[in-house]
Amino acid sequence: MKQLKTRIAILVAVTFSFFGFQTSSSAIEGLSIGVGYHTGAAMGTGKEVKSDDANNTTEEDGAFEFDIPAVFVEFAPNEQFSFGVEYWPDAVDTPENLNKQDTAGQNGALLNNTVKASFEEHTTVYANINMPFNTYLKVGYVMTDIATNESLATGGAYDDADTTGYTVGLGYNHSADNGIFVRVELAATEYDDVSATNVNDSEKTVTVSEMYGATASIKIGKSF
Repeated sequence: MKQLKTRIAILVAVTFSFFGFQTSSSAIEGLSIGVGYHTGAAMGTGKEVKSDDANNTTEEDGAFEFDIPAVFVEFAPNEQFSFGVEYWPDAVDTPENLNKQDTAGQNGALLNNTVKASFEEHTTVYANINMPFNTYLKVGYVMTDIATNESLATGGAYDDADTTGYTVGLGYNHSADNGIFVRVELAATEYDDVSATNVNDSEKTVTVSEMYGATASIKIGKSF
């Protein structure tokens, strides 16, 4: 996952380097760059299962809000379509979850398990399809790494993971004569399920499923 996103980043960097050596305005015609700011919410269902104990299963739904900046680059081969890559430079952190477990052999004492996760290197490859009245439809493919940060009194830890997903959005674009544009956009994203096995206890697995996100964003950019 990281290698794929690194290749995308290199491709974007090489593209900018190429354009930087061009003196003709036609060399960058159709290119757009910009920044954005998203406010959104995400939800999912987490489930921990111990395969040798059918009664030792913990399942919980969770939801949280977040705000995140973004940068993007696009290329429009014509007036109907544009293709782009958007990157979130900061991580989206989930709230910390506390789970108390009564484990045999601990004299009835409750053991505290805390866990949180960070969605890092969030990258979207997308296409915008222009529609009437300066609106556009956005469809894209999402890639992100999930870094876990847990403290498990019951023992063990879980490796980091990655996931992919799909996003669909609807936006409005206002462009000025000098190429500056402003957009407002609403988007929804569905992520694939993620599973991980406890590194110290292979009988324990965690699965996060039904992961969805929704964002509203404002974007400002320059078209060449």
